[in-house]
Amino acid sequence: LDGSTEDGDPRLLLQIFSANLVGPVFFEFIQRKKDEGFGEGNFKALFESIERDQIARGVVGENEAA
Repeated sequence: LDGSTEDGDPRLLLQIFSANLVGPVFFEFIQRKKDEGFGEGNFKALFESIERDQIARGVVGENEAA
């Protein structure tokens, strides 16, 4: 949820990824409510969430991340 509410309504970007379908191929689904762009900082937040998931699953160690 984007914290800015220019007209009193919050802007919302929902994003989810499918499982790998064929090899590394997957689908990304995005739904926007009053949000017209991907958003500044979202790529960094997405990368950090993937990194946290990999650490939690033991794919990479905390020292390897960054």
